[in-house]
Amino acid sequence: MIPLVIVDLDGTMIGSSGLVRECVWQAVEKAKAAGVKAAVCTGRPCGGGAQKVAQRLGPNNPHIFHSGAVISYPDGRPLSVHALPGAVTEQVIAFSRERNLVLELYTPGEMFVERKTPLSEAHAQMIAMSAVVRDLKSVLASEPIVRAQWVVTSAQLSIVEALKLNNMQISRASSPVLKDTYFISITQAGVSKGTAVEHLAKHLKIDLANIMAVGDSRGDLPMLERVGHPVVMANSEPELLTRYPTVVGDVEACGAAEAFELALRR
Repeated sequence: MIPLVIVDLDGTMIGSSGLVRECVWQAVEKAKAAGVKAAVCTGRPCGGGAQKVAQRLGPNNPHIFHSGAVISYPDGRPLSVHALPGAVTEQVIAFSRERNLVLELYTPGEMFVERKTPLSEAHAQMIAMSAVVRDLKSVLASEPIVRAQWVVTSAQLSIVEALKLNNMQISRASSPVLKDTYFISITQAGVSKGTAVEHLAKHLKIDLANIMAVGDSRGDLPMLERVGHPVVMANSEPELLTRYPTVVGDVEACGAAEAFELALRR
């Protein structure tokens, strides 16, 4: 039996409905009853829908949010917080203003935007959070920024990917809830889902070789690379399907449930 399953949310536990299907929860509860611990590892903040999923998965466990920049319990108590350098955040704000891009800044507890757009509001609704409208430089001046994130369409991907940020961790994700939408996250250098998984494993005193991680996108590669039991969804990006032989069903067909069932058999 696998003692700990670390699972991504969008495209893994959460499909186009924006919710975790009951078939997945049934498998989770069966695994938990047998002694398997479960933790979220997501680019989402510790709030809204992600917080609710974390609470149900493991109310007494730490979970990974903001692509590894924050590890906290579901009630918000932090285990680890990594803030972005101010100079980098200023550069990202200026770049976004010049190109009229949707930029979100996250503190450990809140989400900020300079203006609300249909795209930013669709994302806020997807993660069940309300964005605070404020001058982003004033946010930077007063609070720690753990993650900056662009929310863009496929037509804008080349624009944001052209920006060179030295020594920053940049990851890309998507969600079946929002079609043709990508989330480009920036976290502190050396901070990723992978480093957070290492920290979580050490905190829980579980060997990485005995941990299962489940994901679907290239943003999940750092965590999949760290663990002894990497599992990918059938709807994963081709890079993951080529690289990892253990593949479970599509997110829309309760693939995450298969992963938890597999954890009981190993």
